[in-house]
Amino acid sequence: MNKKNIFIIIIVVLLVMLAFWYLGNSSSTAGDSSLSVSQTSSESADAQYIYNLLQQMSQVKLDDSIFSDPSFQNLKDNTVSFSAQPSGRNNPFAPIGTTGAPAQTGIKVQIK
Repeated sequence: MNKKNIFIIIIVVLLVMLAFWYLGNSSSTAGDSSLSVSQTSSESADAQYIYNLLQQMSQVKLDDSIFSDPSFQNLKDNTVSFSAQPSGRNNPFAPIGTTGAPAQTGIKVQIK
């Protein structure tokens, strides 16, 4: 690239940055120093829905008396532990009787 093209690219980038800065600052009022976020109505409705769900969940009270119930106390842990099993072949798609290593081809490519 020559110097003229580089100069034109720099000017275009600066103009785009200036336009973003100007358009970003034109939406705020002079006395407003707080940040404002514009939301579409669907985003606002979704946020309100989630907020309402969280408010409802905070009012839920759980009864923990079930843990002191004799039926719960008599439950037994029936956990089954599995021993380690041998793994399969390295390449399950390789023909049977091969090692599963990638096949060596007789094709050689020379780049000049």
